[in-house]
Amino acid sequence: MRLTRSIAAAALILFVLSACHHTQQKKVLVDPELAKLTKEQAFQKGEEQYAKKKYQKARTYFSYVFENFPNDPLGRRALLRVADAYFAQRDPINLVEAQYKYRDFINRYPGSDRADYAMLQIAMVSYQQMERPDRDQQKTVEALEKFDEMLRAYPRSSLKPEAEARRQDVLDRLAKHEHIIARFYIKRKSYNAAVLRLNGIVERYPNYHDKDAVFFDLGTALAAMGRKAEARLYFERVVSEFPKSDYAERARRKLDSLKTA
Repeated sequence: MRLTRSIAAAALILFVLSACHHTQQKKVLVDPELAKLTKEQAFQKGEEQYAKKKYQKARTYFSYVFENFPNDPLGRRALLRVADAYFAQRDPINLVEAQYKYRDFINRYPGSDRADYAMLQIAMVSYQQMERPDRDQQKTVEALEKFDEMLRAYPRSSLKPEAEARRQDVLDRLAKHEHIIARFYIKRKSYNAAVLRLNGIVERYPNYHDKDAVFFDLGTALAAMGRKAEARLYFERVVSEFPKSDYAERARRKLDSLKTA
């Protein structure tokens, strides 16, 4: 029993000594270069590394400024630059880290004049993760929600035009996804399902950049269903509203064929 206790005591002492030694080692591992720099110098070095696309090294300098001067304007700016350095790498893991850091900035400094930028970048993380229009659109929907959140929170932001332009890109991708499905239905001769999808695009995405194609496809599906009068209306819209479109001449031919049918 005494031997067991002695062994246990010795093990405890070794553990404590090991922990102390580990702590001392961690202190030694701190880069002494940073301690010699002013916050301005450290921040500038971070910017220099960022410009060279050495993002991990840049984060070392930015993190030092933020962690040691969290209430200083430069410290706040450094936290944003930490997030930017993650965002710049664009891979999935670093994008998640970027989103966390931007959110951390907003939570810490909600009244900052850069909070609108941080919220825009949170939306941009989802924007960067969007799949192609023929794939799952979960991240696209998420991006739309976050752009809307930013625009509601900061309606007078100088970044509003950029947010609105990106938001339209998101809407176009969602519309394109629906358009691809509609064309699949047309190919399968499921014309009623196609018309429902195409009408949904017209209603929900009025600024969709391929609206001429939507009108042409609506005319095609309706004509195939025998609804020729409605089909003519959509072919006429292609010709009148998009005269320079690739679909305009095709729509004219469709109209000619409907007249002789």
